[in-house]
Amino acid sequence: MVKKRFQIQGMHCVNCVMAVEDALEDLEGVKSASANYARQCVDVEYDETQLHETDITSVVAAAGYMASLNLDTGRDQKRRTR
Repeated sequence: MVKKRFQIQGMHCVNCVMAVEDALEDLEGVKSASANYARQCVDVEYDETQLHETDITSVVAAAGYMASLNLDTGRDQKRRTR
């Protein structure tokens, strides 16, 4: 599993946050998605063997928002699950 932060453009309210989270959590391979309206980002924990970053940005775009990978790789965390 990997956890990455994506910047989101177009979130205007709490309903937008819920729309982004719901769209991502419906995607097979996503363990969790937590959007933050104030920071305009979403943290996504997903199985990198099932999904690529472009899958995540595409799902967010289909929900009506623009997403891009946060290039601050220091915030990206790889975790092994048992």
